[in-house]
Amino acid sequence: MKHSSYSFCRLAAGLLAGIVTLVAPARAQDAVQTITLTAGWNAVWLEVEPVDATGQAKPPTAVFNNPAILIAATPKPLAGLAEFFAGDPGTITTFNKDEWQQWKRTDPADSNNLPLIRGNRPYLIQVAAGTATFSLPLSGKARFFRPTWTPDRYNLIGFGLQGAPTFDAFFGPSGTKHPISRIFTLNATTGNWQHVTASAQMVSGRAYWVYCSGPSNYMGPVSVDFDLAVSGTLGFGGPSDAVAVGSGVDALTLDLKELVFSNIGATPISPELDLIAASPGSGNLALYVVSPAADRLAYERGNRVDSAAGEGASSALGETVNSQTTATLTLGAQRNWSDDNPRTNIYRLKTGAAGASFWLPVTAIRSELQPSTGTTADPPASEVTGLWVGEVAVNGATSIVEDGAPVRPSAGSAPMRILLHSDSSGTVRLLSQVTIMQTKSADPAVAPVPVLVVDPKRIPFFEGVKERNGKRAGLRIEAIAYDMPRDSSIGTQADEPVNPDADDLIAMIVSESTSPVTKWASGKGFYTTREAVTPEAIDSYLLFRDLRPPALKEIYLTSLPMTGSVGKGQSVSGTLTLDPFHRTNPFRHAYHQRHPKGPNITRAITLSFDSGQALPDRLSGTFSETVQGLINSNLTLTGRIELRRVSPVATLEGAQ
Repeated sequence: MKHSSYSFCRLAAGLLAGIVTLVAPARAQDAVQTITLTAGWNAVWLEVEPVDATGQAKPPTAVFNNPAILIAATPKPLAGLAEFFAGDPGTITTFNKDEWQQWKRTDPADSNNLPLIRGNRPYLIQVAAGTATFSLPLSGKARFFRPTWTPDRYNLIGFGLQGAPTFDAFFGPSGTKHPISRIFTLNATTGNWQHVTASAQMVSGRAYWVYCSGPSNYMGPVSVDFDLAVSGTLGFGGPSDAVAVGSGVDALTLDLKELVFSNIGATPISPELDLIAASPGSGNLALYVVSPAADRLAYERGNRVDSAAGEGASSALGETVNSQTTATLTLGAQRNWSDDNPRTNIYRLKTGAAGASFWLPVTAIRSELQPSTGTTADPPASEVTGLWVGEVAVNGATSIVEDGAPVRPSAGSAPMRILLHSDSSGTVRLLSQVTIMQTKSADPAVAPVPVLVVDPKRIPFFEGVKERNGKRAGLRIEAIAYDMPRDSSIGTQADEPVNPDADDLIAMIVSESTSPVTKWASGKGFYTTREAVTPEAIDSYLLFRDLRPPALKEIYLTSLPMTGSVGKGQSVSGTLTLDPFHRTNPFRHAYHQRHPKGPNITRAITLSFDSGQALPDRLSGTFSETVQGLINSNLTLTGRIELRRVSPVATLEGAQ
């Protein structure tokens, strides 16, 4: 496949020219966050996304239903969480209103522009003077969240916390990335932002202005990662790769996934999982701690993870992560139900009294285990399952010549093809290419089954759907403006088995980290063994390098999981990343000595579909994208999107 290094760059250049407590949930699969509000201004970090009975995000009037709440404001989702970069934040009224969405209970000027309340976002909430302190419980969706920091800016951000650590205990391990001297908290009485003290205790769910010096992916003293963490869910998928764990009467068939913990704090920690909400329906999704057997090539089963829904009964995961080390924990999923409906449990992942506490939805499906009892018709595809092909028409972009950098209409629209796929469970993936093919058949009486192939290595296993020069060829569809991120997972970038005569990328990172003369400030001394290297270490190492590491593998994801759903009134969002040596990074020139690498570019994409759709298999809506890395500040693109479903096939062949 050919990749254009200029298409997205040209598009951007052309447009430029033109106090919280967690409680047991009110209903299954909902997380509940209780906000404590006082008179005056409150800075809140909302972890959950309030939703109605249909699962849709609520408007401010439904969320902030207490009449004492007068104003709610939040940075525009595509503007990021950063604003101040030079002086102190100052008073509550100094935020850049052009880059904020606001809702006022009394709005005679009709200036409200905050349509929905989203999770994992900061909110400034004003409560009427003289109001007694009150609590506001909010029920909604939860997802695993990794902070996204804008470098060299103050970021308005908060954390879920297991305890009440001091600022020194929580941010001290970050070194100079997030100095405590440059963290501000809101004084509700005066409406001023004031410096915190190192010994002051942090409050779970409160938002603070925290300065970020240079690039950062800091999550607290303990960082957590797993495959496709960007999706916000630990997904076990189907059981096709389940393995036997244990032996004899204790043997179970479990699907295995790994959680990686990196502890840069001063004390050892023991992670815990607390089941908050279990999926409804008969049967359940059970999790077990799994470890490799010491004397044979097999797995042994440990304790079952907390199975009683509700806060407080956390289960230890049997792993101690010492200071300045990384540990990998294996979890096994057991499917104890017989229907084809997916199961989702919501857990709270705790990383110690001084660390953050994360929501962790865990999902699995069981349909692949159903035995075949004869020839049956495939179930009818839902109205959204399958491959959607469409076009984004960008008609607005950030102005870089006006104060506040508002989004202005462009002189014309710039079309870009986009590909989305929604599977039978509702999981949406962004694609850069897909080939429509079908299964092979040796007898005309057995009709071939259509398939969607995203991994080119799997194409030989199928046959084409069109006759071309006497041969059957697949129908290939590409969206060159949405190239996939590099696969920077440890398993992909490491050589297995390790070749002692040729360094792989992991060995290069260890060598650089342990070099006494290294200038890699964020990696020096942290990755002294291969086991200590994390995907974050790979990202940091690529930013540090001036030249492309020769051992860096040119292997890219075949799809990008997104959050949300495709359909009427729904929305989906996701983030594409082009690392400095990415094959389509527009600022990199592989053969030019002065341009061996580009900046790290991130593209946060949101598609919101209209609540009314005129035709079946058609979807229209709005498009917005925030790009970081192309210019000094964020570049926002807006426009319309039109999609058409071209295939109802629910499975992608070769998707990660």
